[in-house]
Amino acid sequence: MSARDDPRLRPYRNLQAGADPDRFIVEGALAVARLLATGGVRTPGVAALEVESVVCTPSQRARLELPAGLPVVELSKPEMAQLVGFAFHRGVLACARRPRPNRELDPALVEQLRARERVTVVVAEGLADPRNLGALIRNVAGFSADLLIADARGADLYSRLAIRASVGNVFRVPCVVSDALPSMIASLARELPAEIIAATPEPTAELVQRFEPPAKQVLLVGNEGAGLSPELLACADHRVRIPVAHGSDSLNVAAATAVLLYALTCARG
Repeated sequence: MSARDDPRLRPYRNLQAGADPDRFIVEGALAVARLLATGGVRTPGVAALEVESVVCTPSQRARLELPAGLPVVELSKPEMAQLVGFAFHRGVLACARRPRPNRELDPALVEQLRARERVTVVVAEGLADPRNLGALIRNVAGFSADLLIADARGADLYSRLAIRASVGNVFRVPCVVSDALPSMIASLARELPAEIIAATPEPTAELVQRFEPPAKQVLLVGNEGAGLSPELLACADHRVRIPVAHGSDSLNVAAATAVLLYALTCARG
């Protein structure tokens, strides 16, 4: 059977044409390795994932730790590019079943957070660009935040571009997708308990470098253009802003989140 006729390759064909509602595709060795590392692991707040297949070059296959029995198709780089429909040089792809998103907070995770001395939760409202959402997830992992709550109206956590921008960190960061952000945030803040911090460019907001962060905090960041909604701003106990040069309105939401997380979790040790 030629690669052209191999039914295992069907989910990988012409990836830019649209997403499969039942599956998602992962690109790149590190992201695929993080996907494979979820096999059999049950972490509160992290979705259980079923990997269906891997497509890779022979050299990448030699580097990957592939579980026994997982279907693997070896292709050359030109064959992979022809398969996916664009110039692809990463050498490895994986296909997994799309999990049901966590719509509610996992009680076991909440109990873990209650027991910790310091907690940081990031809430992303209405992020439309999957690359921004993925980069934000990468920041959440990089600064060891404990939980991401994403807006159901925003980009798909398991879109190819979000996964790529997150470098597979979406597979190891506890995530919840909520269609009722204000009520979920208020409930979580009561349970932990935690203080809610809204990121906003408003000139009346406190400069983040002067703000004394609480031990347990819920950081709210908003849509790329509109920022946080009035409903979410009304939930906040504090409002903080990042100082930027005169004439610059704001930073990209992922970049801003990285600055905020550093200031709120690392700068004071």
